[in-house]
Amino acid sequence: MNQKALFPFSYGVYIIAAQEENNFSGCIINTATQITAEEYPKLIVAINKENYTHQLIHKAKKANISVLSQNAPFELIGRFGFRNGREYNKLKNSEYKIGKNQMPIITEHAVSYIECDVLEEIDCNTHTIFILEMKEGEKLIEEPAMTYEYYHTVLKGFTPKKASTYNEEKNKK
Repeated sequence: MNQKALFPFSYGVYIIAAQEENNFSGCIINTATQITAEEYPKLIVAINKENYTHQLIHKAKKANISVLSQNAPFELIGRFGFRNGREYNKLKNSEYKIGKNQMPIITEHAVSYIECDVLEEIDCNTHTIFILEMKEGEKLIEEPAMTYEYYHTVLKGFTPKKASTYNEEKNKK
């Protein structure tokens, strides 16, 4: 099997955030997809089971997704993508607001956000696919959304091992 066949897939770059009681975390994801368009659209996201954010989404049964702007700085991506939420307060020095679902929404360099309820969880070995239902959302700014290709080719970012799209060979570029 040649996994290079997956390289051309298109992805975005998002921050998914959740809170359970006073515990907050958020992480960078690239696997978020709208799957239906009815009155309450459904989405899917995949999150590594080892991530603290995964634990909070599982407990809270809610999560908010921020779609990052192409102009989002690498520092923001690093804060949410390369730090452990159990040990570091990712909201510190972050621009955010509390959504109608009482979950934080990262507004810093966000094109839009989506507030969601968890409908179902599907075990996929190292990751869980969360099926989400959109309850609220808003477009914040008129800028292009960041793609995963832009993140790799322009920002020269790399993919951490916990990411659903991690590939050792691709990371060696």
